[in-house]
Amino acid sequence: MEEYVYEYLTAHQDSIDTDFIYVPVFWTNLQNHPGFRKQKDGLTLLLQKALQQLPSNALLFTIVQHDDGPLLPLPKQTILFGACMGDVPLPLLYEDTSNHLLHQPRSVEKPHLASFVGTLTHLVRQTMVQHLENKPNIHLVTKPHKEWTNQVTAPQADTFVATTLASKFCLAPRGYGRSSFRFFEAMLLDVVPVYLWDDKEWLPYKEVVDYSTFAISVQEKDIPHLHQRLESISDETYQQMVTNLQKHRHLFTLEFMCEYIVMTITSKNRK
Repeated sequence: MEEYVYEYLTAHQDSIDTDFIYVPVFWTNLQNHPGFRKQKDGLTLLLQKALQQLPSNALLFTIVQHDDGPLLPLPKQTILFGACMGDVPLPLLYEDTSNHLLHQPRSVEKPHLASFVGTLTHLVRQTMVQHLENKPNIHLVTKPHKEWTNQVTAPQADTFVATTLASKFCLAPRGYGRSSFRFFEAMLLDVVPVYLWDDKEWLPYKEVVDYSTFAISVQEKDIPHLHQRLESISDETYQQMVTNLQKHRHLFTLEFMCEYIVMTITSKNRK
């Protein structure tokens, strides 16, 4: 995600009218590197040296997908666009040039009211299982954490796609980070996503998007009532949600995300 934004901003830099300066660090690759912890102090010095070349009152922004946000110190006036934390929420996306999910054959039959495929990496997920695992029309595929890593195998991906397509709703609880890839993947499969969260509802574009028309958002304290809420949604209402989902889906692409970032930094120019 960070690399895509960098390439977009570089390609359009002559047409972007803003007072903000981009801090071009690929935080996720940097912080996931096995040598990051040992090199952190040296990297901090390098970043500080680079930032000292800018005016002391410079307006800065950066983009981060990493769940923990930037782990190197940035000036207080830096606006953080983040997929899981920061000042401005972004969708948790990845680039799929093959449009694999969009091209999947759709299932006419939906035997599951809702489903989840993944591990129980957060208390919100455990609460979800606690209240839904005994419901007959809920399908949960959970595995020990060690069996699922950030390198998802082809069989695991196939299980997620097949299970989601056989469901009316895709349960997309937050994991270690506040957001969920599943939320946006479900939309590509024409399945209504159900976002489960605890401390902050990390949904992007809320100032212009009414999520209630095409998704479900539930705070952890309300999970005990989730099954009843899903069952109460009529077929007519559900089909309208799918239609609205298809209308909004273009907003959750890397291209639109970049346009949104540019729009935001432009609108925040010094007066």
